[in-house]
Amino acid sequence: MTPSRKPRVVVIGGGFAGIQFVRQLDKRNFDVLLIDKVNHHQFQPLFYQVATSQIE
Repeated sequence: MTPSRKPRVVVIGGGFAGIQFVRQLDKRNFDVLLIDKVNHHQFQPLFYQVATSQIE
């Protein structure tokens, strides 16, 4: 295996800004590594409204 010749971009944090930044990068030109404490992204502000059937 040959080492990557592309510059490596390390993004710390997979929140809205981190994910949007990674999506905007051209993966053909950069080796991208996204680091976050969890392996999924969730938007929490409306969870209580869904749980209490205030919205569907």
